[in-house]
Amino acid sequence: MILYCDQAAAAGIDGETADFFADVCRIAYANQESLHSGAFELRKALDEAGNEFARLLTGGDEFAVCWCSSGTDAFLLLEYSGVLKNKRAVTSALEHPALKAVLERNCCGVRTLKCGRQGEIIFENGDFDIAAFHSVQSELGTVQDIPFLMKNLPAHCIRFTDAVQSAGKMDMEKIAEYSDIIAVSGMKFASPGGGALLVRKTCAWSREFLKSVSRIRHPEYRAGRIFPPTALTCVYALQKCCSRMQDNLKKMRELNGFLRRELAGENVVFSVPENLSSPYILHLYLPGKQGGVAVRMLSERGILAGSGSACAAESRDGSTVLRAIGYSAKESFSGLRLSFGFDFSFEQAEFLVKNLIQVLKNY
Repeated sequence: MILYCDQAAAAGIDGETADFFADVCRIAYANQESLHSGAFELRKALDEAGNEFARLLTGGDEFAVCWCSSGTDAFLLLEYSGVLKNKRAVTSALEHPALKAVLERNCCGVRTLKCGRQGEIIFENGDFDIAAFHSVQSELGTVQDIPFLMKNLPAHCIRFTDAVQSAGKMDMEKIAEYSDIIAVSGMKFASPGGGALLVRKTCAWSREFLKSVSRIRHPEYRAGRIFPPTALTCVYALQKCCSRMQDNLKKMRELNGFLRRELAGENVVFSVPENLSSPYILHLYLPGKQGGVAVRMLSERGILAGSGSACAAESRDGSTVLRAIGYSAKESFSGLRLSFGFDFSFEQAEFLVKNLIQVLKNY
């Protein structure tokens, strides 16, 4: 058995979605910038797909969609749009490195909020122009209280939410209610690729923002357009996720709880309590062991996991996330992230427990 437990990095694609993608590739091949009717129909299909994508995620029609290729690409669109220029930003120590880099390059000042031992963001008041927070921490799995964080901001502040680990997995209507821009990635909810920035249409700056995104693609050519079959498949995959969301959540909570019960007492520490964590992610602290070594030992047993967020895996400095929540430099090498897909089963959970316990004994 090969068990893929690195779904927070990139989710596996089921057969139905792969078949849909292949079918769309056969018909949606026209260049969307051409003048003929085929290109017109494709642009129309992408617009309709964007409207449906936003509705599925937010529950309404208040957001426009800017298609892109990934979550990191969404952060870059935020940069290229110019909306960050000369802004005073507030963010946290646990944001994605690509987002932090974009903020540092473009804002005139960035305040980085501290986080608690369980990955919760500790809010501080201030006169900020833009706030950028994640809804689910990609390494620890901590679920942030986005309404609380965003409602305490100044009225003029632009509210940006990185919902990459939330989209397709949990209800996002409250997140949308308190956000002006939302970033998502199809690769995290079992699409073959694609991502998007969702932009609130009623914001005073949104019209210019959308024009800027269009301009950097043409005529400036600083960013490309999404491959149309990828965008269309993103919507298809999201429709499947949303239709099964409550059943998936129930199952994943049961499985996550099972893993916690079975691994309790095996010299592991659950970094985030069950009630504060996404059921799709289980982060373990392994006292006296290195997560990278455990990952390789698990891999030899057919279990593919991660020692942290994929964007910073195998860092010679250890996990910046663990250090940010109070672990020492030495301890920061001892994290193990297990992240699960929609098809994760009790049989697989039992296989994971059995082999992880052996790895810990044989370490």
